[in-house]
Amino acid sequence: MGTPLRHHFLPEFYLKQWAGGDGRLVEYQKPYGNTVKPQRKYPKATGFIFKLYAVDGLPDDLAQEMEIEFLSPVDSRAAQALAAMREDKEFSTAQRLAWSSFVATLLLRMPEDIELVKQIIRELAQTVLPGFQPIFERLKPESETRTFQQMTDELVGRSNQRAINFARRIMASDRLIHGIAAMEWSIFTIPRSRFELLTSDRPVIYTNVLGSDESHIVLPVGPSRLFVAAKDRKLIDRIRSAGEDALVAATNAHVIGAANRYVYGTNDRQLRFIQNRMGNAKVPTLIERMHSMQKEQYGPLLQGLTEAANHE
Repeated sequence: MGTPLRHHFLPEFYLKQWAGGDGRLVEYQKPYGNTVKPQRKYPKATGFIFKLYAVDGLPDDLAQEMEIEFLSPVDSRAAQALAAMREDKEFSTAQRLAWSSFVATLLLRMPEDIELVKQIIRELAQTVLPGFQPIFERLKPESETRTFQQMTDELVGRSNQRAINFARRIMASDRLIHGIAAMEWSIFTIPRSRFELLTSDRPVIYTNVLGSDESHIVLPVGPSRLFVAAKDRKLIDRIRSAGEDALVAATNAHVIGAANRYVYGTNDRQLRFIQNRMGNAKVPTLIERMHSMQKEQYGPLLQGLTEAANHE
């Protein structure tokens, strides 16, 4: 079948839920300035970037490992779980883990996430590595022929691969996946709302701390279906009690407001709603919060390295 070059940050099986009778959905974008433009597209023809998760400089089978050996199997298993969800079947343990794995990837597989992970790795090399030079020069083995700069250049040269591996480790975190799987789950069917549920390239609504009593995850899984997970079943009941129209409006506002480049629906009836909100209510992503916490550690880390280098 050849090496897949289209790396879908929003998988085809997921976007298909919004496809109409002609097999196409409506993609909303801002191609010029701040004006949102709707365009009908097949799910396969959107939500991807060529070689998004590829590692430059490696043979194809190794360069595409993230897509071929990790994300594609995750998406395939999640598609089966979603099929069970659509038929209102009880999830098996394997299906709960499959769906939890998929939700976990959605928190970190978007193009902006991958670029920020790469930036973090480069930033570490540029900010922290120089602090190790005095220690390296003092403790350098006689057998080491490379200079500190040469070693640094080698590490920076592998930053793309290190970034992809780092992103994969977070997406595959057992703690994150099992934490989602252990929550109370419910699938809301909302057929009578005045408007349909939309999705975007930031489709997951979630609390910062998934282990608290108020923890919850909300994800549109179709124009009339909403996946809701919460630590406490009572919270799910409170969310449901908001009423269908209010729930759809609040979900759409969050999903559209957080969008980076794309919003999706089955039709263009909500163009004005999207135009007024798209990208206007972004919240820090998982990797952005991690980056902020990491930067707070740069100062103490460099100070510790300086003290270690000066220690006799």
